[in-house]
Amino acid sequence: MLKRKTERVLPLMLALMLAAGLGLAGDPAAAQRLPGTGQTLTFAFTNWTGDWLPTMVTKVLVEDYLGYRVDIADLTVPVTYAMIAAGEVDVFANAFFPNQESLLAGYRGQLEVIGWHYDGTLRGWAVPTWFAEEYGVRTVQDLNNPEIARLLDLDGDGYGDLMGCEVGWTCHDQIEYKLQAYGLDRLYRQIDASEQMINIAVQSALDNREPVLFMAWTPDWLLAAYPYPEVVTFLRDPVGAWPGAEDEPRNEFGYPPGRAGILVHRDFQRRHPEAYRLMSQISVPLEAVNESVYRQVVLGETSAADLERHAREWIDANRETVDGWLAAAGLR
Repeated sequence: MLKRKTERVLPLMLALMLAAGLGLAGDPAAAQRLPGTGQTLTFAFTNWTGDWLPTMVTKVLVEDYLGYRVDIADLTVPVTYAMIAAGEVDVFANAFFPNQESLLAGYRGQLEVIGWHYDGTLRGWAVPTWFAEEYGVRTVQDLNNPEIARLLDLDGDGYGDLMGCEVGWTCHDQIEYKLQAYGLDRLYRQIDASEQMINIAVQSALDNREPVLFMAWTPDWLLAAYPYPEVVTFLRDPVGAWPGAEDEPRNEFGYPPGRAGILVHRDFQRRHPEAYRLMSQISVPLEAVNESVYRQVVLGETSAADLERHAREWIDANRETVDGWLAAAGLR
């Protein structure tokens, strides 16, 4: 009886020993030294769909290959900067510049960008292409016409509506600056509802061939669903009024090209050296973020499981690139 029991136990023990020796190859973290085991990093999310893919790719890699637990805190952008400076939040994986340059300058001695994702984003005010052609609206200055403003008055309050940005977003203040600089505030008001509400209003107008004026940018779902310039026309802004430095380069639509990076406290490298090395390598491209935003807004893939799946699918499809990051961080 004892012999038969031992015969059953020994193969099981051997299998467990082999699994331990091989590092459980199916689990990327198990084969590695896990400096993050038992530790939690808090990532900020600032209520922008474009945050999710860079945030989730960074989260998945830090969890899988370093053993950290990652919590995500839903915060406004200014609060994010303040809480990273205070040590209450660890990482903002999709800090966007130059929009947040003034915030970074306010914490210059405390915060740093340790890696960059995409750059060369497109931003500006936009209208449906049919509207631009029918009414001759090609520039921001063409909006300075009471008849055009009347056509864009969607709520009947006597002012044209510019579907803009949420209060607290830097682009909200940039729009207000431009409206005042061009004297357009006498004809137009910025609608500063949530991103989701703005998306619904713009999508409805485009689908129903109705006039609409809105702030457009990449990364975003809209230009994937409604291509530029076939469906959407960006309004040129040859004057280029801008609340930042006069010598700051701007595109033909009056906005500096944007780029996104990973923001941490300057002490992060000392406290989490392995995570610092890995995150310094991570760079999620613009086209991937555009696709993720499209899947969220148009296809409704917004659950936590969906968002992590987007990240893991991108990682799997770009295995060579990701392996290069891991090697550079000393994890290969």
